[in-house]
Amino acid sequence: EGKKLGEETAAERLASGVSMGSETGPYRTDASVYGAKPGFLIERHASRAQVPLADAEALLIEYAQMMHGRVTRGGGPDFDWRRHVEGFWAMFDSVLPPQGSYLLVRDRSDAIVGTAALRRVSDDTGEMKHLYIRPAARRTGLGEALVQARMEDARKLGMRWLLADTFKVNPELPSLYAKLGFTEVPPSSDSKSTAISPEIKEWMLFYRYDLNAR
Repeated sequence: EGKKLGEETAAERLASGVSMGSETGPYRTDASVYGAKPGFLIERHASRAQVPLADAEALLIEYAQMMHGRVTRGGGPDFDWRRHVEGFWAMFDSVLPPQGSYLLVRDRSDAIVGTAALRRVSDDTGEMKHLYIRPAARRTGLGEALVQARMEDARKLGMRWLLADTFKVNPELPSLYAKLGFTEVPPSSDSKSTAISPEIKEWMLFYRYDLNAR
């Protein structure tokens, strides 16, 4: 028998050039639409039921442990990374439509290689969270693609401003935000990261972007 809708592998979906979605599955977009190298799909999830929760949690733990390691090796505070993982799942509904967007990236083998999230913090403002690409998929343009995808989502959700933060010891994101036109700003009271761990504020950079600027 033929495959049912949604049963195609990532490689087959990429070859077809068609973004797949169904009532029970995520909406998929070729990441090259946002400037990434070919071979990756960005999934947008409309509900918790669509999310592969075990895989998503493993990815978030990897991200949290990596950032904790960078900060502590750089002389920063030994903050509790587990609280950030728990805090994300506690507020997970805020990164699902119509409040935000939750993105995963798959490669041609259907393996999950990246993630990012957007949450609404007020009627006109969103905060970008948890951009992470696994090492094997780095230097492919996926980081910028996930920022661009969330900028698009924020506009569709009627937002005017985007907030972002990152650790000073993070070598990748400050230059990316500068390239895309984000402005460095004072610490934001809307930052989920510093709300959970106030001791990391001095180790972070904060950014804002006007979605009406372009």
